[in-house]
Amino acid sequence: MSLSLSSKKFGKTPSGDEVTLFTLSLNKKVSLSVMDYGATWTHLFIPDRNGKMEDVLLGFDSMKGYTDPEYLDNYCYLGSTVGRIAGRIGGNKFELDGKIYRLPLNAGTSHLHGGIRGWDRKMWSVEPFETDDSVGITFYYKSPDGEENYPGTIDIWVTYTLDATGLVEIKYKAISDQKTIINPTNHAYFNLSGKFDQSIEDHVFWVNADSFLPMDENSIPTGALLPVDGSAFDFRTPTRLSKNLGLHDPQLEVAGGIDHCFVLNQSEDCAILYHEGSGRELILSTTEPGLQVYTSNYMNASFTGKHGIRPGKRAAICLETQHFPDSINKPDFPSVVLMPGEIFDSRTQFRFRAE
Repeated sequence: MSLSLSSKKFGKTPSGDEVTLFTLSLNKKVSLSVMDYGATWTHLFIPDRNGKMEDVLLGFDSMKGYTDPEYLDNYCYLGSTVGRIAGRIGGNKFELDGKIYRLPLNAGTSHLHGGIRGWDRKMWSVEPFETDDSVGITFYYKSPDGEENYPGTIDIWVTYTLDATGLVEIKYKAISDQKTIINPTNHAYFNLSGKFDQSIEDHVFWVNADSFLPMDENSIPTGALLPVDGSAFDFRTPTRLSKNLGLHDPQLEVAGGIDHCFVLNQSEDCAILYHEGSGRELILSTTEPGLQVYTSNYMNASFTGKHGIRPGKRAAICLETQHFPDSINKPDFPSVVLMPGEIFDSRTQFRFRAE
């Protein structure tokens, strides 16, 4: 099997920037594509048990889809690099060293995923690379002091790597010139059937997590850690998503499904997603303490994606590795503060198999 790296023009942003799509491939095993707009993961082709390669990521086949008004009106960060802070921040403000930072609202009454023009809507510089046993793309962006009202200039690198075993890794590295906060993630939407008009409720999910973060009516973590035992969030044994999504659980009602952070017990092989019909399986590892799982509760067939399909509710599942949402306002949560001179480093790995 051979590794390859290629690129092609993907379209233009509304401001006229030329967008490039980069494809990392391992022959007949894995092929993923990423673009320099939003450091976005756009495609992931993996084989089913019969060797049929299909794309299992929600998205678009050209840049035009990512800027289509239909999509922007139901914007859902398809495959985007999200930052500076993934998720919502309670009260849309935080305090650092006695100073209050107030953040712009971009999701109703909430500040979500870094703000009005977060990292998902930026052009990133690109450095492709090839080694003896891997190919990859490093995206770089300099986020200036005061961007979206966050303090400090952050240099952020996001690296997608595909190695000779078929392992996909996303690595984040960041430095800041002053005290600030950071909690990036990737917002890929997976449907392992490769059929985006089919629900992910038939997928089997497992996560090594004994507790999760309950949310208030504004989708902000309450600060508590609830045991998953006896709840709709108990996936400590492989469980069909439809089973738990069909339970009567107050926390499911808050979000219209699962949109919650699981507190991971381990880093290696911490979660598995499996689709019985195709045999495709995704095995997740991460250095992050949390896994935000989102079951496309608010997707409503309002835009046309790949294959002319308008994905609706439960069309895909997000597995967002990150620190806990609203950590800056929850002293008991792992810290998201980045000090000058420190290096932020985070890695998430995806392995795939079919059986």
